[in-house]
Amino acid sequence: MSAEGPSFSLEGKTALVTGGSRGIGHAIAAAFVGAGARVILSARGAEALDAAARGLGPNAMAMPCDVSDPEAVRALVERASATGPVDVLVNNAGVSPFYKRIEQTTAAEFDLLTGVNLRGAWCCGIEVATRLFAAGLPGSVINVSSMLGVHPDERQGAYAVTKAGLLQMTRVCALEWADRGVRVNAIAPGWTESELTDGLFASRHGERLLGDIPLGRFATPADVAGAAVYLASDASSYVTGAVIAIDGGRALR
Repeated sequence: MSAEGPSFSLEGKTALVTGGSRGIGHAIAAAFVGAGARVILSARGAEALDAAARGLGPNAMAMPCDVSDPEAVRALVERASATGPVDVLVNNAGVSPFYKRIEQTTAAEFDLLTGVNLRGAWCCGIEVATRLFAAGLPGSVINVSSMLGVHPDERQGAYAVTKAGLLQMTRVCALEWADRGVRVNAIAPGWTESELTDGLFASRHGERLLGDIPLGRFATPADVAGAAVYLASDASSYVTGAVIAIDGGRALR
């Protein structure tokens, strides 16, 4: 931190953002580019990913990957590190393809959720962190969890379990990696407007969800991006193991 105050600049840093083609991931990638970072966007759909990267300009590039596949993750991080270390990792890739009760969730559906939401973040974090350890470099890992990992809601049980696991993973990695200069923190967004939530918000459940938010509106992806810039930058150099809630005050209910 300089004498002039905290620096939110990401100049000279390389960031890898999974789930970067849309929603919160794309908003974070855009904010990182704006703060001066070189950004690598990753997601499964190559066409949408390429378009997203092109829209962010020359400091963004696309690298498709299915994070539920550990070998694909290893190849992704190797490619992303080819011209220099990945300083910042944002584990944003996630799925929530159904809205049902716990007892209605099949083992296959639970495996799908854990494979992307939890194991994917685990593998990405280890691949990035071990390379930073070997190079003796600091870094920042940001896990995008959810308020549902702290305060579960109806018919989101399996998803909530994976996001709660991601919060504990954040704390464990922060503790074990602090001595080597790799900070690990989490963001826990509340109900956020996206392609994944449009149908839910338009349903009869949406009115109930909105009524639980003291600020009286759903979040936008841009509402989440500022916290990611903070956690990626030197402004948060003494922050690790933290969870930043961006939920419009819903936890106060």
